[in-house]
Amino acid sequence: MKKKILILLTLLLAMTACSSKNEDPEYGRYSNTSITSGFDTTMTLLAYTESEEAFNTYFEMLKDTFWAYHIQFDIYNKYEGVNNLKTINDNAGIEPVEVDDVIIELLLEAKKYTEISDYFDITFGAVFKVWHNYREKGIELNSQGELGPVPTIEELEAAAQYVGWEYIEINEDNNTVFITKEGVSLDVGAIAKGYATEMVARKLEAAGLKYAIVSGGGNIRTIGKKVDQPWLIGIQEPSLAVDTPSVEVFSLETSTSVVTSGDYQRTYTGTDNITYSHLINPNTLFPQTHFRSVSVITENSTLADILSTSLFMMNYEEGQKFVEDYNNKYPENRIDVVWIVDENPDWYQKGDFDYMVTDDLIEISKYINEGSN
Repeated sequence: MKKKILILLTLLLAMTACSSKNEDPEYGRYSNTSITSGFDTTMTLLAYTESEEAFNTYFEMLKDTFWAYHIQFDIYNKYEGVNNLKTINDNAGIEPVEVDDVIIELLLEAKKYTEISDYFDITFGAVFKVWHNYREKGIELNSQGELGPVPTIEELEAAAQYVGWEYIEINEDNNTVFITKEGVSLDVGAIAKGYATEMVARKLEAAGLKYAIVSGGGNIRTIGKKVDQPWLIGIQEPSLAVDTPSVEVFSLETSTSVVTSGDYQRTYTGTDNITYSHLINPNTLFPQTHFRSVSVITENSTLADILSTSLFMMNYEEGQKFVEDYNNKYPENRIDVVWIVDENPDWYQKGDFDYMVTDDLIEISKYINEGSN
């Protein structure tokens, strides 16, 4: 399933490392990671529970629920007895497909957010598929010491003719989805993991889990505090190294989501010697290059997932304006942002990178307040 890079699993380790020691003897600290829960990534639960048995129950719930969402949202594979997003795409221009409620809910959520951001549109599957195929070939050739092919603008513009919500019919009464035009396809890479992570966290909370961090392929969602203390969440340098240090650390008092879009994974170098990421700007049809990474911090993981992608596409001034306008319009769902670049002398500096944050993050930051920039 096509998906932008978020925060690596090592961020979760960074979070636990910078969390202060648990003082409550009634709760033990437990963690476990699954590599078989779908979404082509790892799923981790770190929690404080009354017993290891209780933790294991929550962890099994996490694994099963993530896998159930993966099956539904997969655009590459079929599953026996399941009509998923691949089934919908395969039947474009042919017939409506009866699907599970979760697909209807995801598509309605995606359509709603399309009205908020011009950079988010799950109907761009035809364009994303072109880049996916070129990227897979490019990665293979790069591993052999060769440069990869790059799609032409003509090829991308031809694919862009098969884009638009006007071709997507959602029938809530019959639980069917119909793509009315052959060649149009859905790609939920910019929302699926965030949505699944949010739903898993809510399910765990409803089951009684009070203090935890859920990591769905880097979509970080905290549940409550760290017993009687805030979670300390680190935003890593944009690197694939396992021991990557944090550029900044934030103290989070309530259930919060942190999602990062970055250019440092699933990239390839083309025959033009340009390195292409997997984050495609739907307006230019090419990968965006303003930042090394953009992190969004807000309550809802679905929202954080979508807007981290959108803000990665905007330049800094446009992003600032978007955040200001969004927070004024939706004060109940405020967002905060961390932008990271290789170099900007006017920004905060940590390690080999420079970064900027929205004003509300300054108060809960570690390094800015320590004056270590």
